[in-house]
Amino acid sequence: MKKNNGCFGSYLTLFVVLLMVLGEIQCIVKAIKSDWDPIGKREIIYTASFLTGIGSIVGWFNIED
Repeated sequence: MKKNNGCFGSYLTLFVVLLMVLGEIQCIVKAIKSDWDPIGKREIIYTASFLTGIGSIVGWFNIED
């Protein structure tokens, strides 16, 4: 018989996935709002991070030009 230990693991998984999605959205927004004239490290890092999927982490950082 399976023992029910509560749904803490489900909530934790949902919380982590939500944080990752929000980070990815922040990365996209920061890439769009960047000053693209001239192209600097901020634009390159946010765009590359979004395209590779690590924007979920990089989106939480503030990168200055």
